[in-house]
Amino acid sequence: MHKYDQYDPNSRPFLRLTREELREAYRFLYQEVLVSREAATITAQLVVEQIAKVEEVNKSLERANEELKKLTNLDGLTGIANRRYHEDTINREWRRCQRTNSSLAAIMIDIDHFKLYNDHYGHLAGDQCLQQVARELRRGARRVSDSVARYGGEEFVCLMPDCSIEAAINVAKLIRQRIRKLRIPHATSKIDTILTVSQGVAAMVPSRDTVPSELIQRADQALYQAKLQGRDRVVVYDESMADSAPKVHHAAGTDSNNAWE
Repeated sequence: MHKYDQYDPNSRPFLRLTREELREAYRFLYQEVLVSREAATITAQLVVEQIAKVEEVNKSLERANEELKKLTNLDGLTGIANRRYHEDTINREWRRCQRTNSSLAAIMIDIDHFKLYNDHYGHLAGDQCLQQVARELRRGARRVSDSVARYGGEEFVCLMPDCSIEAAINVAKLIRQRIRKLRIPHATSKIDTILTVSQGVAAMVPSRDTVPSELIQRADQALYQAKLQGRDRVVVYDESMADSAPKVHHAAGTDSNNAWE
């Protein structure tokens, strides 16, 4: 402790200091103030640097979380959205279209005779085929609001908010043309020598009395009719199809007599 620390400026001992002692005391106190200011400045700089480091770490964590979220929402093989992401998207878009009283359209796409393709060319070629088809589907859905997802196996779904049935049909026709232009050989196809797809199209204006699964079921039923009518075509849902197809065809299996082969 410094000898001047014992003095209170208002105390009698401090008032009895000589002029030189008083000057020395003031010099000491001034130095103390300077040291305190310097210490405060250094502390402030350290705090600012620490805050910057914390913010940078938080930004890195946010970027990592975004990347992780993207990975969990993507199909590992094709790189497009997976079914989980599709379910989240259709629920979100359904509510939005319900509020705006606008149409939500869906296209179910299935690669024709894909089991025969896999059996003939092998699963590696089958994986490459799925990747090529996925790329063309993504290019076919041109609007930012449109989403394409792998629904399961060789089946895909395209979801288009604020889209009329006529516009959805045009997108489906474009997708069919793009897939055919790939000219992927399919020697064991029963309908052509190249890879083709069948599609079912449906559109609804969501209401409080309907649910998102109804839209997918309608597109599914239209796809079923496209298969029955010879494949490699686009079929649009109408009410006559309501009871003409199984409600869940994905669990039907891969038997060669099955319409979903």
